[in-house]
Amino acid sequence: MKLIATRDGEQTELEIERAGSGYRMLINGRELHFDLVRANAQLNSIRFEDGTQYLFAHHAEGPSHTVSFADQAVHVQLFDPLALRSRKREDDDAAGGSVRALMPGRVVRLFKSEGDEVKKGDPLLILEAMKMENEISAPVAGTISKVFVTDGQTVEGGAELLLIETGA
Repeated sequence: MKLIATRDGEQTELEIERAGSGYRMLINGRELHFDLVRANAQLNSIRFEDGTQYLFAHHAEGPSHTVSFADQAVHVQLFDPLALRSRKREDDDAAGGSVRALMPGRVVRLFKSEGDEVKKGDPLLILEAMKMENEISAPVAGTISKVFVTDGQTVEGGAELLLIETGA
């Protein structure tokens, strides 16, 4: 899973995947192997390959994560790069029109139908891509004039999903 972490205005790309019974993380060109265990309802334990181990508390609210250990708390925002690209495209696309899949995937759930009015940012559908569920939102306010997909349908990258007509 690829993520973008933002801390104090600095962005870092992360890649995390299962590796045997633990995890492998690539961060800033450095590869780390670790095990992660829930110690109890409040605490987690992370143990790195070199034997270093830390107890920490984790609190998440949306993309905001706070990790507390010892006498220190780290605040970080985690984003799926696909969601960031989608959000940037939505911000750049003020003219409405076609909503397209950014990558191949499967439509998990449609939230809107033809004729529905939408506001900018309204959820349109869930697209599962690379084992991640991504909420696709309306880039502009308008009316759904055409829905090209159904629940469960597999789509290619760039496939047209919905068409939104704006009043402009």
